[in-house]
Amino acid sequence: MKRSGILKYACILLFFVALVCSFMPSAIFGGKKVDAPDYASYLGMSKEVRDWNAAHPDDRTAWTGSMFSGMPTITIYSNSEGNLLGPVLDILAPKSLRPACFLFLSLLGAFLLMLVLGISPLLAAGGAVAVTFCSYNFQIIQVGHNTKMMALALLPWVLAALIFTYKNAIRKTDNWKKWLPATFLGAVLFGFTLAFQLKANHVQISWYLALICVVYVVGLLVWICLSKERISNLLGRFAVASGLLLATGAVGVATNACELMPLWEYTTQTMRGGSELSGAESKGLSIDYSTKWSYSWNELPNLMIPNFNGGPSVGPLPENSHTGELLRNNDKDYRNTLKSQPLYWGDQPNTAGPMYVGVITVFLFILGLMVCEGKDKWWMLAAALVSIGLALGNSCMPLTRLFHDYIPFYNKFRAVSTSLVVLQFMMPMLGFMALDKCMKGGSLTKEYKKKGLIAFGITGGLCLLFCLVPDLAGSFQSPSDADRPALYAKALAADRRALLRKDAFFSLLFVAGAYLLFILSQRKNASDKSKDLAALGICALVLVSMFGTGKRYLNESHFKTPRKFEESFTEREVDKIMAKDKDPHYRVVDLKAYVFSESKTSYFHKSIGGYNAAKLQRYQDLITRYLENELVQVTDALKNSVTFGDFKQNLGSIPALSMLNTKYFIYTADHAPLENPQAMGNAWFVESGLAVSSPDDELSAIGKTDLAKTAILGPDFKNVSIPRPKKDNDWITLVSYAPNELRYRYRTASDRAAVFSEIYYPYGWTAKIDGELPVDIFRTDWTLRGIILPAGSHELVMRMDPPSYKTGSRISLISSIFLYLLLAAALVWLKLSSGDRKNP
Repeated sequence: MKRSGILKYACILLFFVALVCSFMPSAIFGGKKVDAPDYASYLGMSKEVRDWNAAHPDDRTAWTGSMFSGMPTITIYSNSEGNLLGPVLDILAPKSLRPACFLFLSLLGAFLLMLVLGISPLLAAGGAVAVTFCSYNFQIIQVGHNTKMMALALLPWVLAALIFTYKNAIRKTDNWKKWLPATFLGAVLFGFTLAFQLKANHVQISWYLALICVVYVVGLLVWICLSKERISNLLGRFAVASGLLLATGAVGVATNACELMPLWEYTTQTMRGGSELSGAESKGLSIDYSTKWSYSWNELPNLMIPNFNGGPSVGPLPENSHTGELLRNNDKDYRNTLKSQPLYWGDQPNTAGPMYVGVITVFLFILGLMVCEGKDKWWMLAAALVSIGLALGNSCMPLTRLFHDYIPFYNKFRAVSTSLVVLQFMMPMLGFMALDKCMKGGSLTKEYKKKGLIAFGITGGLCLLFCLVPDLAGSFQSPSDADRPALYAKALAADRRALLRKDAFFSLLFVAGAYLLFILSQRKNASDKSKDLAALGICALVLVSMFGTGKRYLNESHFKTPRKFEESFTEREVDKIMAKDKDPHYRVVDLKAYVFSESKTSYFHKSIGGYNAAKLQRYQDLITRYLENELVQVTDALKNSVTFGDFKQNLGSIPALSMLNTKYFIYTADHAPLENPQAMGNAWFVESGLAVSSPDDELSAIGKTDLAKTAILGPDFKNVSIPRPKKDNDWITLVSYAPNELRYRYRTASDRAAVFSEIYYPYGWTAKIDGELPVDIFRTDWTLRGIILPAGSHELVMRMDPPSYKTGSRISLISSIFLYLLLAAALVWLKLSSGDRKNP
């Protein structure tokens, strides 16, 4: 490469660095953190795991007792043991600079993708900006979905390696030495980039990546098969490239076996694996749950008009707004009230903001549909249409039902609107391919002008229409407005209308500016310099429009110093009181919190609730059937009581909370908690077993059985025999607690069945008597553990040590080494083949 070329690419990289620094200066230079609710939730849910692993690096835990009465850690705290690619990823995305470095990672990956598509460096940089500064990225950073952002940042790297591999395989040459070494290198890079992308640990985004790859490969195969000449010359090469990609891709996947194997085990037991109860989905999330967050047809214009549906569910309004004028006379604190107004009026339950890909990107995409020819246009269009159809969810039910019922893993995901991330890549790719082609158009400028006018007519025309007649968009009313005074609701509707009109106007200005520059670049005999300037101007307009919109969702107000961030986890008086309890293991309910959607309680205590979208399904069933109702019981008893005696008398039976050893109820931050008089402790002996014939009967029996005396046995454990006691003075007690190990001492006159207030999980938990005799753990009382203990005075140790972790780590280690060897071989082969070409 010439020195001028190196300088050009160096300048582009510096520009990317400057761009990220200018967007997130507080994070990079000020050491601040994004005040992300999901990140705060992560700190709460992972506190026990992080503390234990830091203190015991050689005995890391795969289980935590801090949430949902106990659960695996694989979705909370990643396992990287054996994966030697982790250090490389840490260099690309330093943990100290996350999530800011994800933007740079995305810019660089998208830039490489554009170059692989044959786009000139200047426009490739513009396309990278269009991909990275999509509003969705800033929304997920702001709420703390860092794994999702990392997965999105690495997606274009994988796609670039895939396309690079096939482009080299089908290049015009008869000499295999000219195409096979580069094809092999591309396949190895595909394995590396796929390994990195999967390491981000966001399966849903990886699934959308797989969808894009499949559409690309199918599109390429169809293109080859449409010509006898291509079938003769290219089908064999296509097969070779596909085989190499499948092989290296499998190795790349295997490097993450340390995470994927435990995750797969866990998924089968979670809400994503389906419920055993009759009438419920048996192999994944219910279609109603999955499509709850569906786009509607009338939300699609926000791809180019960000506030078409009001923007985020909660956002600020200016003081001179209709709502501001109304509140000024009725609310002394109206300025703060205006910072959190219900702006969104679309069909989804709530949203952090729209999927704004940019009005100029939409203009260029439409231009690309008319200007571009051949295979690339059609596979990009197909991927875009499928993503829109999936995002529409319950508004496009035939496609949704097809994917939900028949396409692997799709029924494991919620929020189908997430599929619009595919547009985040497809639209800029085709759009900037079209712009690049027009800038190199030569004698076709007249034709390009005409097609540019059509594209501008569609995008600019819609913006103008909604600017002049915003009421065409709908009523501007949200279902939540029904709970507000009529004048308030009317003011909100007027402000939503104004937001749409304002954004439609600015979108019109941006697309008009881009169209004007496009027309200037297509003048007859326009010089290359003028075309470059026009291209630079269009890229600048893309940056300004996307940068400004992105700042709505991630700006200085969303950052906090580490000290401020930690203040949200300040220990309260009630926490200090409970910390004095010498009991090694009990559970807590904070009645002032949203028990099953918050993890702040888990920062200090072992909670029966928490925050996780992939809870164990049986625990979710317990929540729905019992725990929610019992918590209402507790709250009502508290309201009707003056003394603890009153509370005890008014409480009624709460079997599910009690069998989980819920010892304390927090009702205020400044006083001692209420103690649950019915809490059953860490373990107890039962006298008999109740075998039931179905999961429905098993769950129903919880509320009809004396759990202190009888163990409920589901149909899969019906053969467990519960021995009858010989004496009634047998005892069992927990002597030490660790998240991955529980130690009990007990004494019995005969063999006894013990029930433990611990969540049953079929993978990893083992039990031994006196460190030698293994005993089986069975499930009882729907979701608890039970063990038949031999008579005598003994120590019982339950330990979580999943074989999938050890097996996965070994596979990861071997695969990582093999992938590095493949890379070395590919580079050597490419070097040798280039020498052969120079010296035939």
